[in-house]
Amino acid sequence: MNRSSIFYTITFIFIFAGVSVILAFSWLIAYDQQIYTKELNAKYSLIANARILYLSGVIDAQEFEAHTKNHDKMLRIEAPEDIEEIITTGEILANEKIKNGRVEIISFNNGVYLNIVYDGQIYLYEDQDYQSYRYIILKLAALAVFCMLIVLYAFILRKLRPLRRLKKQIDKFAQGKLHEVEDVSAGVDEISQVSSAFYQAILQIRKLNQSRQFFLRNMMHELKTPITKGLITLEMLESDKYRERLENIFNRLEILINEFAAIEQITSGAAFINRKKYNILDVLDEAKEIAMSDDSKIRIFMGESFFINVDFKLFTTAIKNMIDNALKYSEDGFVQIDIMEDYLCFKNRGTELNNTLEYYTQAFTQGSRQKSSFGLGLYIVNTILETHDMELDYGYEDGVNLFYFRGLEKIKE
Repeated sequence: MNRSSIFYTITFIFIFAGVSVILAFSWLIAYDQQIYTKELNAKYSLIANARILYLSGVIDAQEFEAHTKNHDKMLRIEAPEDIEEIITTGEILANEKIKNGRVEIISFNNGVYLNIVYDGQIYLYEDQDYQSYRYIILKLAALAVFCMLIVLYAFILRKLRPLRRLKKQIDKFAQGKLHEVEDVSAGVDEISQVSSAFYQAILQIRKLNQSRQFFLRNMMHELKTPITKGLITLEMLESDKYRERLENIFNRLEILINEFAAIEQITSGAAFINRKKYNILDVLDEAKEIAMSDDSKIRIFMGESFFINVDFKLFTTAIKNMIDNALKYSEDGFVQIDIMEDYLCFKNRGTELNNTLEYYTQAFTQGSRQKSSFGLGLYIVNTILETHDMELDYGYEDGVNLFYFRGLEKIKE
């Protein structure tokens, strides 16, 4: 159990309270036993001394009655068979020798007896005022309090149990699994109210996402139609600078729409639905194909091939964007890809970035060649890597730009 958890804190408090109750009642029982034993010893000593003084002739019967009048519940046992049974089978709790005899305190059948032996005569008294049940009452009271603590602990945990269910739903929300979030409210208390409010917020977010996705997809669909018609129409025109300009404009619009489509897929929470095991070479070949680049301009260095767990479409898009950027800004027109078991490295010879990598991974941030870029390439790459728990890193050595995909994990075949 997490020590910072509220359930851990509550459990610790109730364990502390339970141990405290046990210790407190143990001390109380021990203290009560000590006090009660002292009271019994004082009472028995008074009766024994008075009986011995009376037997020795120091005081008369009237004075003996006066000394023992407050202890009239000391009943003398006179039946020989009862006396013999109590003396022979009872447990002697205390024993003191006196002149011409002895005084004993005997426990028998949950009762306490005072036995005075003087000059060979036995005077056995039963203490009818002895409270053998008082310790049982204290123990039962301790048990009742302890059981109440357990019931209270179970009740509080039951009231807080919806917090665990609510946390699971929040975790799903944090992972982008909006359609798996459920309504876990089950009452009218504050936790249920929070759960209900959270679920209503999720429903609203779902509606907003659906509206946003519908708008983007519909917009991209509507834009692609005139772009396609425009490109077809351009084929009917004679080649001149105006046709070239129009063709560049249509091509740039098509690139922009495709990049918007990649952004829409990432932000819609669909980045994890197709993660599977793929060979790194298959991913790289697909990226090279959609990049439509000359293979002679791409150099690949690697050892043995291995498998990775990625979303095939998204990860090939990230590699494709890196190939495009590397070739676009390369001074010699080549890009080198180093494939290692824990990272990919894209190398191209060129000038160092003017700003930090964080600057270029923002949406619509452009480099020095503004006409060739919409500022979405590295943003898309960085976002795709983040959805795969990877990191985009940058370095510059000896006139070579180094872009790393760090956090690549090799998996078993």
